[in-house]
Amino acid sequence: MGSYFVDSSALVKRQIAEQGHAWVTALCSAAAGNAIVIAELTLVEIPAAYSRMVRETPRRISPARRDRLIADFDRAVAGQYIVIVATRQVLRRAVALCRLHPLRAYDAVQLACALTRLDDDAAAGLPPPTFVSGDIALLAVAQAVGFSVENPNAYP
Repeated sequence: MGSYFVDSSALVKRQIAEQGHAWVTALCSAAAGNAIVIAELTLVEIPAAYSRMVRETPRRISPARRDRLIADFDRAVAGQYIVIVATRQVLRRAVALCRLHPLRAYDAVQLACALTRLDDDAAAGLPPPTFVSGDIALLAVAQAVGFSVENPNAYP
């Protein structure tokens, strides 16, 4: 039982059978009892990823499957995930991270949301969350700012 900040590149693996799928599924299962924390922008990134899979050539998923996956994701957001809102303070923190590290904009927001959760957990006397991503560059920056990290791509 732990706390995990899961970015979009990792969370999409919960519903799509690809490298790391089984690991992310186990991590997010109710039986595991983990707190799964996501950034508010994940609410857009996950449906965008599924929509992109419909447009790829060859198509990875059908439009009907995309719609089911998005509905399943919406249910998980409503009942399972803790969502960190991208407040003005979080966005300022993301800007500061961009000045110090080679981050894309949304990656900086993901990391700023994770740092917000880290601060909240520390204030509550809780252990820090583990940062989970399939993006090696983002994991390196997360580790540099003090997170323990996990890459679902390291698991079958």
